[in-house]
Amino acid sequence: MTSRNGFTRSLAASVFAIAACAPAWARQAQPATPPPRPVLIQPTAAQQRFRQAVQQSQVRDQLQKSQVEHQLRQESIERTRRSASSSGTANDLQVDKAQQAQDQLHQAQQRDRVQRYSDALLPQPVPQATEVDDKGH
Repeated sequence: MTSRNGFTRSLAASVFAIAACAPAWARQAQPATPPPRPVLIQPTAAQQRFRQAVQQSQVRDQLQKSQVEHQLRQESIERTRRSASSSGTANDLQVDKAQQAQDQLHQAQQRDRVQRYSDALLPQPVPQATEVDDKGH
């Protein structure tokens, strides 16, 4: 009889242990909950104006810097031309070509900066929230 009581106690303890673990197994078997939907944060009008002002300021600074650099290059070319003018015209042709190439590069860079400045003046499009179906697609 004692072996039967021991077996019954052992069986009862096993059943209780399994019953205690059942909720944990049930949680693992359930599918994971879908991740939360991303929330689009709409910038305020003040934030948009600030962003545009910063972009305009950066482009304006780049434009001014480029103009100063161009003036310095022009002065350097003029100094080279004056010092080379005593030696002859062969160097003048090279200096003229170099100056023409520098001018073309400077004009292209300035057009790009002016275009970026104009783009910074335009209001930026705000992404629209889209509807998501029940399956998350």
